[in-house]
Amino acid sequence: MQLQINAPATPALDKAHQDLKKACQQFEAYFTDLLLKEMRKTVPQSGLLGDQSNQQEIFRDMMDQTLADQMSQRGDLGLGRMLYNELSPALGSPAATPKSGLKPEPKAADNPDGK
Repeated sequence: MQLQINAPATPALDKAHQDLKKACQQFEAYFTDLLLKEMRKTVPQSGLLGDQSNQQEIFRDMMDQTLADQMSQRGDLGLGRMLYNELSPALGSPAATPKSGLKPEPKAADNPDGK
């Protein structure tokens, strides 16, 4: 897919798109972190590993946050990419294709076969 630039690239436009990409990625990380925490609540706690201490809970929260950050950087869920694709037209044409996991989805109009 080739990106067509309809407007001249300006530093303000580039910065706006970079800020939007970062915000979308951060939202995906936040959502993923909440998802992991809610999923963890469904797992029954057992006494096999001893008492569940506060330190273990803090470590699990930090591990979930790190995992959520890594997943959002890779774009595993695709939520950040979808948000970016929906919100970026309001900013105008970007100067370059996004380099992170927030790559635009190819549209049927971009493909001559319509697939």
